[in-house]
Amino acid sequence: MLVESHVLDRLTAHATAEKHIYYGVSWDAYLQLLEELGDDRNVRLTFNRGVLEIMSPKRLHEQITRLIDMVVTLLAFELGLNVDNCGAMTLRVAAAQRGGEPDSCFYIANEAAVRGVEEIDLQVHPPPDIVLEVDITGPSLDKFGLYLATRIPEVWRYDGAHMSFHALTGDRYETTPNSLCFPHLTASMLERYLTIGREQGSTAMLQTVKSEIPG
Repeated sequence: MLVESHVLDRLTAHATAEKHIYYGVSWDAYLQLLEELGDDRNVRLTFNRGVLEIMSPKRLHEQITRLIDMVVTLLAFELGLNVDNCGAMTLRVAAAQRGGEPDSCFYIANEAAVRGVEEIDLQVHPPPDIVLEVDITGPSLDKFGLYLATRIPEVWRYDGAHMSFHALTGDRYETTPNSLCFPHLTASMLERYLTIGREQGSTAMLQTVKSEIPG
């Protein structure tokens, strides 16, 4: 159990480590740590009812994230959709005592509702339409509880080998073969695009993505 008065010093001291999990952290300490670390940080924080994970992404983790960002941007452009890539925007729900940053998140169907908004308040504004989780190094704190609390419609998860899509259905997520925002896109297609991007480069990947858009 962490001593509350010393929690910030201990967490900040280890903020550059690859992955650390701390127990007995209060919600207020989590919020204070977010404020003290600020937006210009190279770590991701996940808070789940007193348990805090601090993770520093590695190169492969970030490479996968950026490749998927490119795919989403191209698909939106080619299909005539606006997309707002909010990156690792912090999502938090005080009532559920959960908070965290996805590896990337996108407004597509709800893009117009947050256009021009500088600070998104999930009690006022709709949640992102898609969140991306890249979990290559091993199981992390389960973020599906956070995404359920924030009512994220669609979660994409990549485990280093396989991509899976999860759609919000009632009060749970169910695995689905196709994306809600891009109905022609399957998890296996996106998995293949990532392989092309890593082995042949982003140009070959995007050319493939574009060639497989219906119509």
